[in-house]
Amino acid sequence: MEINALVKTLTRLVGFDTVSSHSNIELIQWVAERLKALGFETMVQPGSETGKANLFATIGPADKPGVMLAGHSDVVPVAGQQWTSDPFVLTRRDDRLYGRGSADMKGFIACVLEMAPRFAAAKLVQPVHIALSYNEETNMDGMRVLTKYLAQSPVRPVACVIGEPTSMQVVVANKGAAIFNCRVQGFSVHSSLRDQGVSAVEVAAEVICYVNRLQERLLGAGRNDGFEFPHTSVHVGRIEGGTAHNITARECTFLLEIRALPGVRAAQLLEDIKNHCQQVILPPLLRISKECSIEFETIADTPGLDEGGNRELADVFMPLCGCRDPHRVSFGTEGGILQGIGVPTIVCGPGEIRVAHQPDEYVEISQLEACMAFLESLCKRLKTTPYH
Repeated sequence: MEINALVKTLTRLVGFDTVSSHSNIELIQWVAERLKALGFETMVQPGSETGKANLFATIGPADKPGVMLAGHSDVVPVAGQQWTSDPFVLTRRDDRLYGRGSADMKGFIACVLEMAPRFAAAKLVQPVHIALSYNEETNMDGMRVLTKYLAQSPVRPVACVIGEPTSMQVVVANKGAAIFNCRVQGFSVHSSLRDQGVSAVEVAAEVICYVNRLQERLLGAGRNDGFEFPHTSVHVGRIEGGTAHNITARECTFLLEIRALPGVRAAQLLEDIKNHCQQVILPPLLRISKECSIEFETIADTPGLDEGGNRELADVFMPLCGCRDPHRVSFGTEGGILQGIGVPTIVCGPGEIRVAHQPDEYVEISQLEACMAFLESLCKRLKTTPYH
């Protein structure tokens, strides 16, 4: 493998500012043209919002289900972070490559693109699909749009590898990722008359206290020791409300996150919280003012990846990357969405999740080399033995 060519490709990918709130079209079109020139059958699929698109490309026999290599094209924001170099200019320091998305997950995409000519030149007995999605870092809408297409296709992928940063270890399960926005409306009065008003901030605090009690119950409700935190988790990550110290807050909002173990539905836990709000918290507030309310909006609710059905796939792919035992992770991926349409999925990619989303995000060159070796082994296999 020529590392300089790989670094050049990653440099180009990092140079596209594909923060989730921005368009990813330029990156998608650049990748599509590159793959099309190699003979890949490419489809640029418009997203459900302006300026967004997925890419689905195939090389090999079109009448057979193939192995899909999937990645998301979007990255998280850099605003407010202290970087020591331009986050959208790949910077090499020793054996590390720094830049937004270098680990999560443009490093994997760069490896796949560098491997693409070899996939194209090989006489594959089973096709390789390359899929790039949008908005994975927000609501995972891109993969939802793509799976609707794949579910209706006459030939859908028989397996998928998502290249999230796992230090090239094979992951067979991940927790679900759900985000809900809670909006509390109170009744605003001067604080000297607080008994005649309702503070939305205090009501929100009461809801959050119940969320904390729910977490305590979840500690005894079930565990999966394969995960670093072996329970379903609930967490409030942001809160905003109020106008002044001497006014009861009319509005307060907070973001609730639920990371559910595979098989646990975040929506069911949310119903528990909503029922408590309706039956316990709201009634006394409504006696003060009919304006009071507690509402929840679903921002994203992505199912976890369940290892059931993935172990056979893992057993085939682990020898290709030198992984001895399958792993489980608590961060969310698009795997559960693919599993939902019957595509067995594992997660395996270069880089470490601990540096993802952080300032001075980086990927080690040795990790990219390990990923290229894995893809080489996959190419050799698909020249002789298809995965069924």
